[in-house]
Amino acid sequence: MNIAVYCSARTNIAKECFDDARHLGRWIGQNGHTLVYGGLAMGLMDAVAAATAEAGGQVIGVVPQTRLQLQHPDNSVNILVSNLHERKATMEEHADVFVALDGGYGTLDEVMSALASMSFFDEPKRILLLDRDGLFQPLRQLFSGLVARGLMAAEVADRVEYYPSVEQLEKAL
Repeated sequence: MNIAVYCSARTNIAKECFDDARHLGRWIGQNGHTLVYGGLAMGLMDAVAAATAEAGGQVIGVVPQTRLQLQHPDNSVNILVSNLHERKATMEEHADVFVALDGGYGTLDEVMSALASMSFFDEPKRILLLDRDGLFQPLRQLFSGLVARGLMAAEVADRVEYYPSVEQLEKAL
């Protein structure tokens, strides 16, 4: 299974976020899956890629051409892209399932893009969010409000799954 992982490129975040990224990466590699991710040796992307590779997994990095100097050395395959839209589309095409770890607006953008694409084309790819400490609960509340106002179909909102721990997320995979 090709697992797209969206996560923060920042380094000044809680140690638990890095622990979760390494835990998920080890699980991906140990279970014979392939990581599909943003391709850079930065923040949580670095942690999940290194752990996947160390555990024997394949690592597909979708690398912006403007950031070649930051590509991760553990990438088994580098797919070069020219912009963020192409990066998201390439990750979506190569993924069987999507996982979001801790991240900011870039991670949210990737999740929303995957949700919109999977819903528009009615693809059965799952979207799983690591919701440790309720990080994504405001998003869940927003979706509920959109559904209540008729601005979003309930079945679209239900495509996003929330898991309070990386262990529960891995079991769901």
